[in-house]
Formats: sequence, structure tokens, C-alpha cells
Amino acid sequence: MARSQDNGTTILLALKGYEVGKVTESEGKITVEVRTREKKPTCPHCDSAGLYRHGLGKTRKVLHAWIGEEKVYLELHRQRWRCRECGHSFNDGVELVRPYSRMTRANSRTRTSIVSVIIFRLFRG
Repeated sequence: MARSQDNGTTILLALKGYEVGKVTESEGKITVEVRTREKKPTCPHCDSAGLYRHGLGKTRKVLHAWIGEEKVYLELHRQRWRCRECGHSFNDGVELVRPYSRMTRANSRTRTSIVSVIIFRLFRG
């Protein structure tokens, strides 16, 4: 994907800090491959910077948005890390998706705000 197109897709989908890969379209859905940018995180358990790569996490497919009638799914490729200090291992990209969730945090916020507007309009009058 061309650099300007990659940047445009990142801005459009509000994926700052992530690299956008291949975008595919099939019946009623768009799938966007996403991975975190090469930035070494700190350990969430002990806050140490002494980490090393510990394989790849399982690829997750999560609902991110709707564009018209089509659902936009992110195929999230994550790096596993292990801490040299405490031995704790974890995946990067946790700020995008909650554990065990099938949708991104941004999608959850959008759905919550839509539901609150509908409820407000129902009870208003």
C-alpha cells in the first residue's frame, strides 16, 4: 500500500500508532490488517523497560466500525513480549481491544453513545 494511502486509512479509522496493511473487501465487510508500530513497550506488571520479543500473539479479528452498510473488521497482528525482570508475558495492542471482546474500544463507545441518544429521545417525549 502506498504511504499516503496508508496514512489516509490510519486517519480515517482513527488508528494512530498502528500500521495498516492489506485492505480486502468481501460480501458486506471490509477487513483491514493492522499491527502495532515498532515501539518497545514497558511491562504492565512491574513497569520495567527490559523486555524481549516472545513470539507472536494470536491474530484477532474484531469489529471496528460501519461504513454505510458494510462492517469494518480489524485483523490485529500482535507481538508477544516477556519481561526480563519479573518474567511476566503480555501482548501489545491492548489499548485497542479489551480482553475477550469482539469489538474495539472505539466501536463500544460509539454504540454506547448511540444507545444513550435513542433512550434520551424515547423518554423525552
